[in-house]
Formats: sequence, structure tokens, C-alpha cells
Amino acid sequence: MIPEADDGGPSSRIPDPGPRAPLLYPCDTHTHTARCGHAGGADRDYVEAAIASGLGAIAVTDHVPFYWLPRERHDPTLAMAPEELPRYVESVLALKESYRGRIEVLLGLEADFVAGHEEALARLLEAYPFDVVLGSVHWLDGWWVDAPSSAARYREGQDEVERIWARYAELALAAVGSGLFDVLSHLDLPKKFGFRPSRPFAGRQAELVAAVAASGCAVELSSAGRRKPVGEDYPAPGLVRALAAAGVPFVLSSDAHAPAEVGYGFAELAALARSAGVASVSVFRRRRATPAAL
Repeated sequence: MIPEADDGGPSSRIPDPGPRAPLLYPCDTHTHTARCGHAGGADRDYVEAAIASGLGAIAVTDHVPFYWLPRERHDPTLAMAPEELPRYVESVLALKESYRGRIEVLLGLEADFVAGHEEALARLLEAYPFDVVLGSVHWLDGWWVDAPSSAARYREGQDEVERIWARYAELALAAVGSGLFDVLSHLDLPKKFGFRPSRPFAGRQAELVAAVAASGCAVELSSAGRRKPVGEDYPAPGLVRALAAAGVPFVLSSDAHAPAEVGYGFAELAALARSAGVASVSVFRRRRATPAAL
């Protein structure tokens, strides 16, 4: 976690870019800004990194404020403050205009699914012109499933690992059925520390795949897991194949928390997609998906 001081806004003058890098991939659909408290770098540096990486578009998708918690329980190292959200939207929309003709900048949000608070999240999402909303399950009944401090919980033993995955599967299914999201992020997130259940998703993987296919949601192919203890993309290759066989669309994502991570591992993600029979990925604009060839 390396938040750095930054005004968050685009530069007032964009220098002459010179020759444009060849377009290699349609979009990085999951990136963060310093506002979340655990990412670093100026907003414009992420966009410049996307240009240098040969991306046709970059979606800025910082963490939603803690809409489900009282203010005294907000953690500024995990998500932006509520009053920062309109400034975040303004900054990304300004980047969209500043870089028009060079790269497409998309306004997004990574939104936590918290059971019982669906209406509050729906109101928040309706207030802004988002291009894409990522749905994540991080919060499991009062604790963070992927926080570094949570690794000790997994180490309590396999019975606890099974309980974590079972509850996560339940909430992931609820998130899929909520209709709130365009893309499901790091779908098998509890594997982050390398702890796996005896059966995928505590025996509910086939049910989850069917639910995702019925929902119309896309699933991100994310290279972020390569930078975690598990050392594996999200989702795992077997789950990618099952989702692809069910007709689920995908997006490419880095979950970048620093400019250098934009587009990270996309050659390998594209190869994984092709090996599963996926020839195109989705790019979202105003919450509608457009297929783009890999």
C-alpha cells in the first residue's frame, strides 16, 4: 500500500504524444487511483501507461466509498471518502475529454456487494454516468476476505477454509443475482493466499457458472493474482473454461494500483482466453458491452 500525494486531476496541457503505440489490447477494465488509500501515482500517469502499453481504452474503477458502514468505521486506506466520489467522477470525465483522440478513458467504479444494502448501492450508482461497474465481494460478515491481516484466519485450518469459501460462494451468487453489476471482479478471490477448498466454491462452482451465464454479467480475466501469494490469474484456468463453455463474456483487467501495473500480463491473459475458445472480450460504454477482437 503506497498512497502518494496527488491532486488526482489531469495535466492542463497534454504534450505532443508523437507516434501512437500499436493497439494490442482493447481495454484494461480495472484500475485504481491514489484516492483509495492503497494505490499510488497521478491519474494521468495511468492513462499515459495505457497508451504506452498499446491499449485502446482504460477504465478507471476506483473503490466505492463505504456506503454500508457508519462514518466512524470508514478506513481511508481501503476506499475513497464519500465526499471524494463526485471529485473522482469529475476528474475521470476531465481525463476522458483531455485524451479524446489518443485513448478512450472510461468512467468506472469497483463496487462492493454487501447483502442487505443493495438499494443504497443502486442509488449511488444511478447518480453518476458510469461506463462500467465492477462487482466485488470483499466483505464477509464484518471482515475482509483478502486483507493481509486476514491470512491468519485461513491458517486456522481446513475447516475454516471450507467455511470461508462456502460463505463467499453464497455472497458471490447473491451479487450475481443482484443485477447491480456489469463485470464480476476476481471471481475466485479467496484463493489469494493460496488456500483452497476441497471442492471448488465449496461444491457450488457449477451453480455459480450457471448463475453468471444467466445474469448476462461479464467476468474479468485478471492478472492481479500473479502479484499475490497464490501466483495465479483470476479466475483459475478450469473456471475460465467452464465460464467460456457457458457463453459468459470476459474483459481484460490488471487491477492496477500503480501506473506500471496497467496492462500487466495481458499477453498471457489473452493466451488463456484463446485456449478456452474465447475470441473477443467486452468493452463497456455507458454500461453497455461491445465485443472487441483479441
